[in-house]
Amino acid sequence: MNLLITAGGTSEKIDDVRHLTNHATGSLGKAIAESFQGSENITIHYVYGPKAVLPKGDNITFYSINSVRELEKQMKSLLTTLTFDFVIHSMAVSDYELQKPTNEVQLSEELALLIADKKPNSTKELAKVIEEGLLASTMEATTEKKISSQQEKLILIMQKAPKVIKSIKTWQPHTTLIGFKLLVDVTEEELVAVAQKSIVTNQADFILANDLVHIDGDNHIGLLVSSQGVEKHFSTKPEIAQGLKTLILENS
Repeated sequence: MNLLITAGGTSEKIDDVRHLTNHATGSLGKAIAESFQGSENITIHYVYGPKAVLPKGDNITFYSINSVRELEKQMKSLLTTLTFDFVIHSMAVSDYELQKPTNEVQLSEELALLIADKKPNSTKELAKVIEEGLLASTMEATTEKKISSQQEKLILIMQKAPKVIKSIKTWQPHTTLIGFKLLVDVTEEELVAVAQKSIVTNQADFILANDLVHIDGDNHIGLLVSSQGVEKHFSTKPEIAQGLKTLILENS
């Protein structure tokens, strides 16, 4: 049986010395992978982000990525060349990627030219011109290895990054997809509702839904959600790992 596990977080490059990332450590993905050690005839392909802690095991092949684009490329390569029984997509993937770093001088000049050209007649029209200008910005990406710190402000123009989870079933329709959803300080009802929406949107089979306020070290409250509702409640990372292992072995 082949498993594909993603873990850790992505990192979006600003320049050669600055990056935008998150706090994901990959510890849950590590626990899931290590729960399969000793299980016969299981091969794990493990895609991980920078600074992720890594599992140990002789049956694991590792793939390192940094950005969302690199994740997309690696996942497409694996899912279109190998067959996976399950995909466990636990990686914390950035929703945004850098379009262009700029500063107050460059941005002001660009918007001033746009406003002068459009000649808005009211505050509402002015706001619309600025909004459309920002959304349609075609500023070229920087080629600087290190952005100068001479300006008072560093302004980052971000754009939506590809939703890799939405492509998994496109690349491999028959795999069983277990996605993850992290929210912050919400009710269980809201957590379940968002997880079930993700199941529909991403063609996932299950979502492991969790809330950041209930994650502290190995203490990790998680809900295994299907289209039918909550299948399992977990309270620690080891419980989640063992629960997903049981699910996989029972359905393989």
